[in-house]
Amino acid sequence: MKGRRIPLPGQRILRTVISVWLCFGVYLLRGRQGLPIFSAIAVLSGIQPYVKSMGALAKERVLSTLIGAAWGLILITLELLFAEGGVPSDVIHYLLVGLFTGFTIYSTVLLRMTGMASLAAVVFLCIAVNHIQGVNAYAYAFNRLLDTVIGLLIAELVNRVQLPRVRHGDTLFVSGLGTTIFRENSTLSPYSKVELNRLIEDGAPFTIATRASQATVREQMRGVDLPLPVITLNGAAMYDLKNELYLHTVPMSPEKARQVMTWARAEGLPFFCHIIRDNMLIIRYRELANDAMAQAYEARRRSVYRNYVHSGEDVYEDVVYLTIVEKTERIEAAYGALSRQSWADGYKLAKEVYQFGEGYSFLRVYDDAVSWQEMMRRLQRQIGAAHTVTFGSIPGEYDVLIRDADRNTVVKELRRRYEPVDIRGWRTMVRR
Repeated sequence: MKGRRIPLPGQRILRTVISVWLCFGVYLLRGRQGLPIFSAIAVLSGIQPYVKSMGALAKERVLSTLIGAAWGLILITLELLFAEGGVPSDVIHYLLVGLFTGFTIYSTVLLRMTGMASLAAVVFLCIAVNHIQGVNAYAYAFNRLLDTVIGLLIAELVNRVQLPRVRHGDTLFVSGLGTTIFRENSTLSPYSKVELNRLIEDGAPFTIATRASQATVREQMRGVDLPLPVITLNGAAMYDLKNELYLHTVPMSPEKARQVMTWARAEGLPFFCHIIRDNMLIIRYRELANDAMAQAYEARRRSVYRNYVHSGEDVYEDVVYLTIVEKTERIEAAYGALSRQSWADGYKLAKEVYQFGEGYSFLRVYDDAVSWQEMMRRLQRQIGAAHTVTFGSIPGEYDVLIRDADRNTVVKELRRRYEPVDIRGWRTMVRR
């Protein structure tokens, strides 16, 4: 594709190359004993982006190797007995190989290790096939297990070693969504996802601040572990994704909600009314007055984190914001008309092109106390962070201006600022 950037090899590729070299180095140091190819194969699954997943994977891989080797040895023992009895070896061998392959896979099912069923079966088949070729199967089974363990140990070592880094755990890092962290196709790159999870696993205090709801954050940041609360709805809410709990909201007073809704009704402007009540996001509407509202409803109504309610009456308690949806020219006019009201300074307005319905925009109306910066400071106090660093794509509004999300700028800047290379961080050279 024209203009497409060729990505540089990542950490996982580099660590895999080093690990494979070490596997063959150990083979040479052992006097060319064993089967180094299986150490290298173990490395391919042993090198993981996250340290916390390595222990469980190594355990499963060793157990699956033991299962395959055990069934292989049982098969060999039976074949030796049949051979002594004068039973045709080829016929029995073919029947037993198929049957014992099933036994091997079923063993992983019983042990709840179905993810390693294929590996256990491969180990078994390798032993069975090599037995036919005259290889000492007992020695082969032992070396297969030993070389797997060597490969996993090498992968564990290489995965944990890194350059010395000083970690700034007293700084809260906050990023926007959209063009700040996502590529042109509105997705997080594989590199950003893996590296962001690794940094969070290593203790980086990172979160998201966005005008979107927590439902959208869940959808767009799927696969990223965000232990800190996220700031949503332009700062009107703080939400704990892990515990599915709104920690703080900034709703309008009932009087303010009534005032702006009465004005919108009088102007003939349709809107969604967003309410947070009993830890639920409720989206009320009187009618789907245009194509954009209908498309938004159809696209989002199935979400378990959005609760749409059709009602002919307006409610004014716990209203967090309104989303007025209309043709772009009408939204421009509505923005100007609302701004000129004598009571307009009690609200915060935000308009933008709507993602649903061509030619439509939306005007969101919040309480004037809503501020993502203030919500960030609340979170900063909550976790005891001494400093904050913000990432965004709007000039003058963030500490770090992101001009090209396609280059994984947010994650690279986060790593540079959270854990810069520094010999004083020698204790961090081995990840725990």
